[in-house]
Amino acid sequence: MKPTLETVAAQLANGQRHDWLLPHLRKWAEIISQPTEADDEIERKLFAAAKYLQDWLPMYAMAAEKLGGEYPTCIDDADAALQDLVPFLASDVDQPKSGPKPDGKRRLCAAVCLEVWRKLHDTVQPFSPKLWEACEAYWQACDHAETSRKGRLKNWEPFLLWASEPSEHLVTTPKII
Repeated sequence: MKPTLETVAAQLANGQRHDWLLPHLRKWAEIISQPTEADDEIERKLFAAAKYLQDWLPMYAMAAEKLGGEYPTCIDDADAALQDLVPFLASDVDQPKSGPKPDGKRRLCAAVCLEVWRKLHDTVQPFSPKLWEACEAYWQACDHAETSRKGRLKNWEPFLLWASEPSEHLVTTPKII
């Protein structure tokens, strides 16, 4: 039987109820439950949208210069941010990858579970079999197939180790409200 988000919440919280926990798991489940095959398409669309903005935002500055008008400073701020964002997004789209691509959805699943665990237990325990079980349950509750049978859930450890090292990420693990 497929685990529910309620089951995952109980596993992470040792059976205790927390009003914020289930909504938090639901919020991230919306992303984790998307089919993995869609990741590449999403990355291509994000890159195309950012590139489009990068190409066309300077139009406001040129129009203001020609017409003697003003434009909001957020245009310059966005343009400056796009200078960093476009190459970052391009690296996921244009570069051939050697070896298998890390599973971003499993990383996010582990990061969500780890952050909840950290908040509830005041510690990070990527080697905890209970946390591995919660990750697996959350993964399956998000409509993915099991990654391993009970007792062989150590496959979550590398994802939890990755999530426990925020200096390795562009963005830190998902924060709890």
